[in-house]
Amino acid sequence: MPNDPCKSETSRILLVEGKDDCHVVMSLCNAYNVPEVFGLFECGGFDQLLKRLNALVSEPNTPEVIGALLDADTNLSARWKSITAKLSHYDYVFPAQPNVNGTIIEGDGGLPKLGIWLMPNNQIAGMLEDFCLEMIDAGARAGAETAIAKAEGDGLTTFIPNHRSKAIVHTFLAWQDEPGNPMGLAITRQALRPQTNTARTFTEWLELLFGSA
Repeated sequence: MPNDPCKSETSRILLVEGKDDCHVVMSLCNAYNVPEVFGLFECGGFDQLLKRLNALVSEPNTPEVIGALLDADTNLSARWKSITAKLSHYDYVFPAQPNVNGTIIEGDGGLPKLGIWLMPNNQIAGMLEDFCLEMIDAGARAGAETAIAKAEGDGLTTFIPNHRSKAIVHTFLAWQDEPGNPMGLAITRQALRPQTNTARTFTEWLELLFGSA
């Protein structure tokens, strides 16, 4: 294992935007017993991930398999177009929209096998926190939403609308036995319960993409 598990350089690699993504993936792999056959590389953001993805595909000793985990953000279709446009000069055949179960494209002519997952579920706008939002008990989630609505009513909040899921998740995490744990650790400690349909589909996508050996 490298000193930093979020900076691996292996023949099967999953590129992620940030540290939180990396640690959430590691915790989910532990929870679902996903085989440890790939490494993770944290790129520092969406644009940096696309640059690294393009560089990896084009280099002479390209990895066998490359996965990319990105936020759909405010517009899933626009994100998808950005990704496919970045790789349009390679001989990949992309679907018009991402596969709801995670996109996997076989590489021909020496190109690596390619996988793309858009958070939260390949179907809607959102981000990592929307994916983790499903892992919160319904009653606790409602309580966090009520607390945030109260804070908004009192003029105490400054977050933008797109970050509402972040506010809910981190409010909930602030109420736990060890307040403020990051999301990956919260999954490991079962404060966030990973037994959701979306998390299961995501780990199945990882196994289909990277294989078992």
